[in-house]
Amino acid sequence: MPGVTVRTNIKEVDLRDDFEEKIAEKASEVLKAPLELIYISVSPGNRMLNNGRKTPMIFVDISAIFKDNVYDDFNKIFIPFFASLLDLPLNRVVIKYINVCPTDFGMVREAPEFKHAEFYSSLKQ
Repeated sequence: MPGVTVRTNIKEVDLRDDFEEKIAEKASEVLKAPLELIYISVSPGNRMLNNGRKTPMIFVDISAIFKDNVYDDFNKIFIPFFASLLDLPLNRVVIKYINVCPTDFGMVREAPEFKHAEFYSSLKQ
């Protein structure tokens, strides 16, 4: 169950109304995980400095169970995606990939929203 944590110095009023949904859709597509398993957290309006400047930027943590060393491939997709989503230059996007184990997460999911029990080892019979 991938999680995406976004921190940006862009104010909340300047983010698209569907900001979280767009990120969830892209994460689902790229990480090949059902949309219902994607968790998004957005923290706008942060005080941030990158490359010695306070101009608009985004810092993204992507936590997932990565099967291979795919970070370069993901950078080619995610950096332009976030830059386009926020109208930022590519050098104002920083991504940190965090490889996690299934046991690093804990939650309870129930029908009808929960359809993919195979992704949760704690729910397997």
